Amino acid sequence: MNDPDDHVDADENTSKETSSLDMVRSSLQAHRPDYFQSLRRGSVPSLRLESDDEDSVHAVAASQQGPPPANQAVMDVPSLQRQFASLRHVGRSPLGHLQEVQVCMKNYSYRVPIKVDAPSIKTVFNTSPCYVMMGIVRDIFGHYEQHWILKDINLVFQPGKTYLIMGPPGCGKTSLLKAIAGRIHKSSLRREGKIEYNGISMQDEPDMILQNVVSYVGQLDIHAPFLTVQETFDFAANCRMGPKSKSSNDESEQILSENLTIDGLDLAVCRHTYVGDANHRGVSGGQRRRVSVGEMLVGQNPVACADEISTGLDAAVTYDICNSIVKFAKAAGTTRLVSLLQPGPETFSLFDEVVLLAEGQLVYAGPIEEAADYFASLGYLQPDTMDVADFLQSVTTPDGAMMFHADKSPKDEHYAASDFADAFRSSKRYETILEEQSKPLKCNWSRVKLETVDEENSENPSQSNSHILPEEIKRQYINSYWTSTVLNVKRHLILLKRDKEFLIGKCIENFGMGIGMALIFLQAAAFPSSINGSEIVAEYFEQGCQVEGLTEEVATSYDKLLAGTYSSIFLTAFHILLGTLTSTPDEVDGRGIYYKHADARFYQAGAFLLGRQISQLPLVCIQRYGDVLGYVPNYSHFIFH
Repeated sequence: MNDPDDHVDADENTSKETSSLDMVRSSLQAHRPDYFQSLRRGSVPSLRLESDDEDSVHAVAASQQGPPPANQAVMDVPSLQRQFASLRHVGRSPLGHLQEVQVCMKNYSYRVPIKVDAPSIKTVFNTSPCYVMMGIVRDIFGHYEQHWILKDINLVFQPGKTYLIMGPPGCGKTSLLKAIAGRIHKSSLRREGKIEYNGISMQDEPDMILQNVVSYVGQLDIHAPFLTVQETFDFAANCRMGPKSKSSNDESEQILSENLTIDGLDLAVCRHTYVGDANHRGVSGGQRRRVSVGEMLVGQNPVACADEISTGLDAAVTYDICNSIVKFAKAAGTTRLVSLLQPGPETFSLFDEVVLLAEGQLVYAGPIEEAADYFASLGYLQPDTMDVADFLQSVTTPDGAMMFHADKSPKDEHYAASDFADAFRSSKRYETILEEQSKPLKCNWSRVKLETVDEENSENPSQSNSHILPEEIKRQYINSYWTSTVLNVKRHLILLKRDKEFLIGKCIENFGMGIGMALIFLQAAAFPSSINGSEIVAEYFEQGCQVEGLTEEVATSYDKLLAGTYSSIFLTAFHILLGTLTSTPDEVDGRGIYYKHADARFYQAGAFLLGRQISQLPLVCIQRYGDVLGYVPNYSHFIFH
């Protein structure tokens, strides 16, 4: 039987725990009343703390110990502002005077043709060559429908602000960021409207290189595993800002450019650690994600788009990365666009404005503190158990019908995506966006300057219009072809030297293959030689290849010589094939890195290819050393002749 005293003790313990919780709650209400509002409003300060480098474990410990010092993880905004000012003064950044760029999307739409009668499941029949050939004819006369990825988007992204792009999966977040970064299909038949950068679009100025204005951070962490964090940033800085000079300001430039990004992203503790990947040990997942963000932020482009940077990360690491991005944008006066799928309330509160998409249409765009009130005017009330970020994430989905109140809405049923878009276009916030599009710009690249072409005829000078676009924006690549080649040679040599398992395996394979070939075909192709009987053939050639000298013994020796020669050539080619097959997986893995760098215009394609081939010469010499061992009369002849 249970003792009554046990129930008394349990009640006392429960009352003590309740009283302690009440004390904590009252203390928080007295000192941090904004914390209790964070679940209802997204603009209040957060009680979440910045995590250390061990990501989740240290983040939980930090949340129980209290706020850390201000300079523990990410530098504060004033210190970043001073360093950015010093960076522009030194002149390390080629775009230091172009930090403020306003991005304006005017009635932008993007569509793709979708084949209606295309097979949804691949089978042996519809993947056969005959079916493919028939499909070419069907493609000409097939039925296509236009699917809108983005439809009638009007937005203005101001310098110095950070924007959060939200929406359910498939709503067009990635397409929106790629359109701003110039990574989307450039066919004029698929696009409508335009995107202006300080008043000028790609249609107005085809010579504008968007990679000099906009950086794009993809969803995947693709890096060279045997480069350290510092070396990864060094290579990105050399490609995006030019190689370091030998001037007296070289050390200060290095600190103010690369180290600013490394310290700002809290990567100083692992700057000499390999980045690693899924097969090689390196930095943690959160740190590797910071490297992906920082690699594209080196050089401080005026606009940066980060696509789903929370992929594979927990809430603590996501908060830290977003906190770093926000502080960088505030300090440098740049524009940052970040798309997140399900941000926490603390991460949501970091941003200035939120852009909500649904089925490629604009549902809401404005300050985060006004989002809940806007949807409340449409009849969607935020539940008490749901924070504002989760509310915005689900309001446009079928689950949003559970939050719909017909008595407080202009409509009687749940809004569809087109209804949300129509409602927003009739709102005051949308009118504010249209007014911002027509406001004069602080830095207007669309102004034209008049250049006198015919100076002899001063009465009727012929004039041509050209946009005031900085020359830095028109550059295809920062470095010359040979500078990019040297950078790639150094980078690939470092990677080759540090892949010790690959080098040891290659050495064993090549020397073993060479020795085996030397023993099997020992002087089989030597000419002349007494071992393979080629001396008889040599005497026959010296006699002038007379018909009466062609005996059966000469023919047999000649056949043996040809057999040894052809067999050695075949095995050499087969050895080369085996070496190529073993290196194919590494080449496939490195393809993603090349695509990422090529899209960001780090270097020319020819410079990468030439640098890659030059860096492989030591490995080629090792492979060819074993192949020729069986082709020479003796080892002294191989070494000295």
